[in-house]
Amino acid sequence: MNKIQRGALAALLIVIVVIAALAPAGIGFLFAQRSQRHDEAERLNTVARAALHRAEDVTRRLSGALGEIGKVAATPCSPPYLKELRRIALTHEQVRDAGAYDHDGRWQCSSLLGAVSAGVLDGLTLPPPDWRSRDGIMAWYGLSRLPGGKSSLVMGRNGFYVAADPSLYVDTLDANDEVASGVAVINTEVSRVIATTPATDANAILAVYRTAAPARDCSPYVVRRSVSMPLAVVVSAPHQTLHQRLRTLPWGWLLGGVVVGLACASWAAFFIVRRLSPRGQLTDAVRRHQFIVAYQPIVDLGTRRCVGAEALVRWKYHDRIVRPDHFIPLAEHRGLIQAITDQVLDTILLELGDFLKRYPEYYVSVNLSAQDLTTHRFLDVLGPAIAQQGVRPSQIRIEATERSFLDAEAAKEVISAFRDAGHAVYLDDFGTGYSSLSHLQNFRIDGLKIDKSFVDTVGQDAASSSVASHIIDMATTLDVQVIAEGIEHEEQAAYLYARGAQFGQGWLFSAPLTAAEFIRYAGRTRGA
Repeated sequence: MNKIQRGALAALLIVIVVIAALAPAGIGFLFAQRSQRHDEAERLNTVARAALHRAEDVTRRLSGALGEIGKVAATPCSPPYLKELRRIALTHEQVRDAGAYDHDGRWQCSSLLGAVSAGVLDGLTLPPPDWRSRDGIMAWYGLSRLPGGKSSLVMGRNGFYVAADPSLYVDTLDANDEVASGVAVINTEVSRVIATTPATDANAILAVYRTAAPARDCSPYVVRRSVSMPLAVVVSAPHQTLHQRLRTLPWGWLLGGVVVGLACASWAAFFIVRRLSPRGQLTDAVRRHQFIVAYQPIVDLGTRRCVGAEALVRWKYHDRIVRPDHFIPLAEHRGLIQAITDQVLDTILLELGDFLKRYPEYYVSVNLSAQDLTTHRFLDVLGPAIAQQGVRPSQIRIEATERSFLDAEAAKEVISAFRDAGHAVYLDDFGTGYSSLSHLQNFRIDGLKIDKSFVDTVGQDAASSSVASHIIDMATTLDVQVIAEGIEHEEQAAYLYARGAQFGQGWLFSAPLTAAEFIRYAGRTRGA
């Protein structure tokens, strides 16, 4: 992996870890906001219920006072009548004033200022009512031309009226209450505002009621309607600065999200680092079947005809090929080598199965790890696979290195089982270990493969230049075949053949080939 790829992966790792950390924290923040809005709505509902109850109570009391005036038997505006009006006004604390008007709406008298003859109410006329009920009750909202000069709510019927301070509808609500910044009581039949708390924008809150939806950037609100009276209450939440909202935010949700985010980030970092590690990449390669096989031809040194090939596994990682010496040790250490070997076998039978079935004189040798030379696992896999493909056992040969013989007794028994099943067994890289001679005595094998390091010294003035000839002599004595690896020059091939080596492989004959290339190569050498 080059520096650019490592940098890209590091950047990707950082992005994923940041997302894993921030996503739960963001979700926690959203839930905190949702919880905050829910709690705010509950508080607004509590205020709205109290305000609606207050509005209904004030309306009932004013209606009750109006009903008592209707029962007064004295002549309107007479001293006894005015006396009763004053009594009713004093009895009902909600009533600011009570009086009478004629059929043209002109005031006739007032409990506060007496009859028209006093000159105070002369010329004052009620405008058309803002609302009229089915039973004749009328209401005027926000009248200011009344005794005392204050804005009043007036309810009248059959020529008499009561007046009240509109703030009675909302006077139980603290103007500085942090729960609600605006409360309005509305007549639902005519959509008129009856009363509001101080500093409340009546037009804006009425618009909210009429549309039943807040305008953009509008504060949250609650609307409650009376089931017995044409009344509704609209309560809006106070505007809060960012600092105020953060101060009241349910931090438990946010802190929980942060904790979960840190846990997710840690897990993501661990998972990604593990996946991007050589072990993780190799595990992923096994899962994705990213291994391919190259075929190194093996030739008869006498006739130069191809007799078979050694299957060389390669890891196709993105756009490049990874050599086996870079991943086989890790695969053996991490317990992945058997899965790779199985994939190599599957690939051989898929690519060369028909060829081997048609030409039984050719074979392919497969390198086995120590794990598969101490148990019958691979033999149990190999037998049914080649039988199904119609390939003879002699066409799949086994190569084992000296490190495969650490458990000598188990390896000896498994090698014998392979040979009994018809698979020739070769000792690979012979001469590179200290126990090669003992292996020749303890194991029944079919051939030796001379390591390239000894072939390279053939014909040179080096201490190891004669090792290859000694190995060939031992093999001849033991009556086993010899295959020389890494032959690159004609002089090497001639020397080895002259000393008794039967077979060879290396770049002198061919580089590792694809399956199709190997089939063509074998066809060319058959005619040689």
